[in-house]
Formats: sequence, C-alpha cells, structure tokens
Amino acid sequence: MFKRTWIAAVVAAAFAGAVAWACGPMFPNQLLDRRGATLKAVPQNSFAFEAQRLLPATDKLAGDESSPDDSGPAKKDDATEAKSLGVSVAQLASTRALRTLDSGDAAYEQGKDLPEDLRLYTAGAVDYAKGNADKAAARFEQVLALPPEQAKLRATWAAYMLGRIHAAKAHDATADAPAFANERTAAAKAFELVRTRAVEGASDTQGLAVASFGDEARLWLYDHGAQCSWAELYGVSPDTSSDDSGEASATAKDTAPACGTGLSPDDLKKAITLYAAQAGHQSDGAVNSLAAVADFVLRQPQLAEALIDSPVPQRLLVAYALARIGDGSDDTVAGAPRPKADPRLVALVQAIEKRGLDHVAGADRLASLAYQIGDYDLAAKLVDHSAGPLAEWLRAKLALQKGDLATAAAAYAAAAKAFPKADDPRAAIEPENVRLVTGEQGVLALARGDYVEAMGHLYDAASAAGGDGNEYTDDGSGRGYGNDAAYVAERVLTVDELKDFVDAHAPASPVPSGDKQTVGSLPLADNLRWLLARRLMREGRYDEALVYFPQDDDPRIAFTDDAGNRQAANLRSKARAYADAMHQAARTWTDIGKAQALYAAAVIARTDGMEILGYQQGPDFQDSDGAFQDGSGQTPDSLKQAYVTDGERQRYAASVARPDYRFHYRYIAADEASQAADLLPPRSQAFAAVLCQATGWMQQGPPDYDDNYPNYGQPAPKGISERRRRADAYYARYVKQGAYVDWASDFGDHCEEPDFNRARALQRSQEVRAVKHAVRRWFPLELGGLVLVVAGVVTLLVRRRRGKAPA
Repeated sequence: MFKRTWIAAVVAAAFAGAVAWACGPMFPNQLLDRRGATLKAVPQNSFAFEAQRLLPATDKLAGDESSPDDSGPAKKDDATEAKSLGVSVAQLASTRALRTLDSGDAAYEQGKDLPEDLRLYTAGAVDYAKGNADKAAARFEQVLALPPEQAKLRATWAAYMLGRIHAAKAHDATADAPAFANERTAAAKAFELVRTRAVEGASDTQGLAVASFGDEARLWLYDHGAQCSWAELYGVSPDTSSDDSGEASATAKDTAPACGTGLSPDDLKKAITLYAAQAGHQSDGAVNSLAAVADFVLRQPQLAEALIDSPVPQRLLVAYALARIGDGSDDTVAGAPRPKADPRLVALVQAIEKRGLDHVAGADRLASLAYQIGDYDLAAKLVDHSAGPLAEWLRAKLALQKGDLATAAAAYAAAAKAFPKADDPRAAIEPENVRLVTGEQGVLALARGDYVEAMGHLYDAASAAGGDGNEYTDDGSGRGYGNDAAYVAERVLTVDELKDFVDAHAPASPVPSGDKQTVGSLPLADNLRWLLARRLMREGRYDEALVYFPQDDDPRIAFTDDAGNRQAANLRSKARAYADAMHQAARTWTDIGKAQALYAAAVIARTDGMEILGYQQGPDFQDSDGAFQDGSGQTPDSLKQAYVTDGERQRYAASVARPDYRFHYRYIAADEASQAADLLPPRSQAFAAVLCQATGWMQQGPPDYDDNYPNYGQPAPKGISERRRRADAYYARYVKQGAYVDWASDFGDHCEEPDFNRARALQRSQEVRAVKHAVRRWFPLELGGLVLVVAGVVTLLVRRRRGKAPA
C-alpha cells in the first residue's frame, strides 16, 4: 500500500548510460571500426550489474517497484486488486467500507467479519490516515503480538508501517539527540522485522520487505540533524532548473554538496550495506541510491579513504569509478598524449593500494581501474591475485599494451573458458561483456591473420547477442555484432572458406508453419547462408548457390505488395531462373538465342538483383534494403588503421564489387542487356529495345557516391557519373547503329519489350537478301566458273573412256 518511489528526476539525469550506442544503419555498432580502441578499452561491467552483486540475495524476497504512468494507475477489477492485496474479494469490499469510517475504533468494531490481523491493521490504517500515528502504532503492534499463524495476512505490513512511524518521529526529533537515537533504533528494528516476517512466510504482495532495506538505509543519512536528499547529495540546490523531461541540469552535479559533509563513515557504511542488500534483490531504486552515495563519497577524498576498509563500500566505489567516471582514453587519436586521469580515480586507487593489496575486495575490478588510470604495473600485480573471466580479459589488455598478440590471444581464450553459467548471481562478468570478449577475440584473430578463426568468434558473439548491430534496445539484446561477422564473411574469407564455415556452423532454421504466418527478420544463420548464396551467384557458381537461399515459402521474408497483401519473395525460384538464363546463354548456338537468354537474365538482375546478387554491405547495403548508401562494413580508409594485416587488405580488394558502384547489380543488368544487343541485328526492334531498357535502368539510378543528389545534401559531382556515362553511350550506340522506332524520342523512359521472333525473321530475311545480292553481283563470274567446271568434268570423262578402250 504505502509504496515509495526512489528514482527521482535528478537521479535519472545523473545515470545516463556510460556508453552511448548509436542506432540505425548509418551508425552501426561495429568492433572493427576502431580496433585499437576496441582492444585497449577498459574491461568493466555496467554499474547496475556490479551493484546488484555486492550482496547477492540469500532468500527469495521479491520487490515491487512498479509505478503508474502519467495517466494514473491502471484500474483493476476487484478480483485482481484483491489478489494483489492478498485478500479475498469479500474481504476487499469490507476493508473498503471500513476505510470510510471516522476512526480506527469504529473500523475495528465493524470489522468483526475479518481475520483478526486484517481487522487490526485496517483499524490502524484508518487511525494513520486521520493523523493519529500513536494509536495507529498501537494497532500495528497488536498485529505483531498475534501468534504468527494468525498474523500472516498483515504482519509484514504492520511492521513496515511501524518503521515508517518511528522514522517520521526520528525525523521530527533531530534536535533531541537521545530521542532521535531511540526512534531511529526503533525504526531500524521495525524494518528488519518486516524482512524477518516475510522470510517466515507472512504475506508480502507489495514487496515491502525489499523496500524496507531502502527505508532503513535512509535512517543513516542524517547530517547534523538534517536528512540528506538525493538532490543534496548530488550538490543540486532545491531550485535547480530542469529540462522538459524533468531531469536536472547536467551542470548542477558539479556544485558543492548541500548536505552530507557531516555524515559519519560508520553511518554511510550501514546505508551502503542496506542499499547493497536491496540491490541484491534486483531493486533498480537501490542501484540508483548506491550510485548517488558513491558519487557523493568520491567527491570527498577523506571520506572515501575512511570507507575502503570495508569490502562492500570499497567494491562499490571501485565499481562506480569504473562505470561512471571515465578518462576519455578510449577516444584518443593514435599517437596523441594520454589524457590525464581523473584525480578521483587516482586518489581511490592510491588509497586502496596504501592499505595493502592483501586487503583488496574485488582485485580484478581494482586492476581494471588501475589499468584505466595508466598504472599498468599495479594492474598486473592485481591480476596476478585474481582469477576468472574479468581478470583474464584484463590480462589480454595488458599483453596488447606490450604488443604481445600471442599472449593476448591465450588470455582471451582463458577468459572464454571462465565464462559464468547463465543467471549466476555471483558472476564476475555480465552477459553483454561475455559477448564483447568473444567479439574482441575475433578482432584480435583478424589482427593475427587468423581469418576463419576471427569469423568463428564474431559469429558466436553475434549469435549470442541476437542482433546485427543496426539496432538498439535498452537491455542490449539488439546491439549485436552481426555487421562485423558479415564483413568478414563477405570481404575477408574466400568464398570456399565461407562455404565450409556455413556448412559447419550455420544450419538453416525450420520454416515457420503456414498457420503461424511469422513475419520478421531471418535468424543470423539464415542470413549468413543467404549472404553466401549471393556470393556464389556473383562468382557464377549458380547451382551451388541455390540451396543456400531461403525457401520460397518462408513467410519471414515475404513482402507487402501495393494492395497491402503479403506475397512470397520466392528468392530461390528467382535465383534458379537467373541461373537457367545464364546457362541458356552459354549453351545456345544461335546469337539471337543467346541474346534472348542474356536479356532474360538482365531483367531478373535489374528486378531482383539486391536479393540474389547484392552485397550485404558496401556498395549495395542489402542489410538496410539499400535504403542507405553507407554505414555497415569497412572501407579502404578504415582499413588503414592499426591491427589490420596486409592479407586482410588484399582479400578485401579481391572481393570488391565489379563494378564498384552502388547497386552494382543494376550495372550488371545493363551490361547483360548490352551484350544481348551485340548479338542482335542492329536494325531490329529487339536491338533498340534492349538498349532502351539498359539506358532506362541507368537513368533510374541509383546515384553514384559522387553524384549530385541535392535532396540528401550531397556535394556537386566532380564529373559525369558512371551511370550517366553508360546511359549516354547506350543511346549513342542506338542512334549510330539502330533503326528508327516510334518511341525513340523518349528513349530510356518508355521502351517496348524486345521482340526476338521478329529479330529472327529479320535475320533470316537479311541472310536471304545477302545471298541474292551476291548472286546478282557475281553472276558472270559464277557462270564462267560453272562453264569451266563442266568442261573440266567432260574432259576428264573422255580421257578415262579412251584409257579403257582396247589397243
């Protein structure tokens, strides 16, 4: 009932994510973009992950931090509300009626139909609402005095309300030190009793036991008689301005704290321990509370030094320093001086080191902090006192700092072996970092020239993350490393290396049944198979490619037509049709037959080229359906960075699109149409038609990278674009060689379909005319030759007859 919301706007402003992940295909999440920064970045978990593992829960208490939205609480039906309060519908109706009475006595008198604990609690709640706290407290104490079996419904609630009453009295008695101490002690005992009764089985449908950790912690945040608010701990004055979202000004946090300088280390240790226990029960509010306290303490060096003799506060400060106080070292330009470390980080590390490394709580985390401030020797010492994936991850970073790639690779492998099991409450590394370590193994394998191994690591990371890198979700599930895996698959591995990898690691997923009509993106394995299929098609290995295309009836890649109906993409059939046309062009004897097959292939390439021939990344960007002309993958410029081998650059160059223009398959289509024209009678309608189509395909786009495309703010072209040059060349060829057609004035915009039968008829007619013309022109010579041949034959026969006559 009396739930409290701990996440104030000022806290929300201060706890924006430490790492900003960009979203959209134009700003992909890619480890390979800045490999030096990726491989040297500080190993760290998120603050929430660390905070929730300072004191993992040893019981099954569950919190409830749900809050209504801006429109107010959702209205519940009686059955739902009764269940949420742990009572029957009849008991709910009775308590509602009792709440309308003027006094707790009246409520108790009329509540005879209720269980005794619910009756007493309801009466106390009425007294509390009427401002009679002492009488309410007496009612709640009566609830707690009942035998445990008779107080299951409201013992937890009564203890919680007693804690609140005594906490309020302590707040009002700050001028009287003994009274304040007595009331604070009473409140703390009441909040502790909340948890005890809940663990023993009393009803706690509102999550009061977990909330009581935070209420009790607040009892220890009094500075010279004043209870410090979160805003005051952050150094935010009460009149701090906020933006439209209600978040406090970002500069407010830099001011001196308005409250807290008089907090004792012992009181802070108690508050931190209680908040840590609450965070261990997965309380987001407690995580924010711990962050507020940690931020405040790290701005008071003497106070921080006084807290680090206790393991939980020490781990808290290190975790907060790692996750929330950066030094910007990951963003430095190569060769530039390392930025000066934040003095707070240096002071914290030195204070802990001064106490002795044998007293370090969480040596692997402190090692990361030492690494972050550039104290690599201390980091190495601490790593030697640590074990687990985080320590091995840092050991790899230290090896990279020395340029020892082999040792780094071994450390990454050791980190992978030490990955925790799923949902391990004492895990040393969070799931997102498990994927990141695997991805970094891939980056390092590329740097060592182990391309297939790199593909394996990046594919595993992408598979675990479940995203392609072009999306962002708050829990990180959509971040993914798919773009990096796709880059290696498309531009680094040879097609045979990729085929072997896919056969071994990327089986096709089952096609959803027709009744489910599942619509959405394909799983990573299926997308990789599709990428391989397109590579094989571009290599002319058509028959091998077909099996790697999605099945025709797969509803996950259907499209919506102009009428709004879902239609099957039928990619495998389209690829087969293209392959058949190319095979036909190679086998057919007649030129016009070859031309007809080439034109059929050209139409398919123009219409469905993105799906059956397109590059996953540049220059076609099939990963965004061609909507963007940049984003994922690598470029020749990006491959000039460190940790890129000459072998990778050579493989990248060997796998370049031919021609290397956006939507390159449209150029292939135009080339195939032009080749068809080479085989057709120049004066035929088919010759004009195929050149008209090729011209139109180039006129339609797409814009080359250098094209002037003012709608997108691109610069003016340096010269005529390749597509424009080709369109002009096709038209010039038609004008020079072709016959006039009715649609010549609109050449490229309105084209007839080529009539190959008419072309055949024209060719036969031309051949007959050619024969007739030759006969007419050379008839005298032909006649003379014939006479000579006949005379020769006659002479030969005469001689043979004479030779056979008797002597």
